[in-house]
Amino acid sequence: MSSTPARKIGLDPATLAYYDRAQTANGEVATAPIWFESMTLGPVTFSDVRAAVNEGDLFGSLLGMSYLSRFSRIEITGNQLILTP
Repeated sequence: MSSTPARKIGLDPATLAYYDRAQTANGEVATAPIWFESMTLGPVTFSDVRAAVNEGDLFGSLLGMSYLSRFSRIEITGNQLILTP
């Protein structure tokens, strides 16, 4: 996630440690690792979810592979992402 949604959930991006790196479509950016005690998407809740705050600008927040790998099936049909727990 970028700094705007991070602020919305109560984080201060200026106090985070940006020591990881990520390769994006706009090039390499610094990221700060964070963890969520739990994360709910629709009817599914997972515990101990690793995430990152991106120092660059994003159009929105993204679901990473570490989160998506918790689902038993991932399907993209047309403009729908179908996640099966």
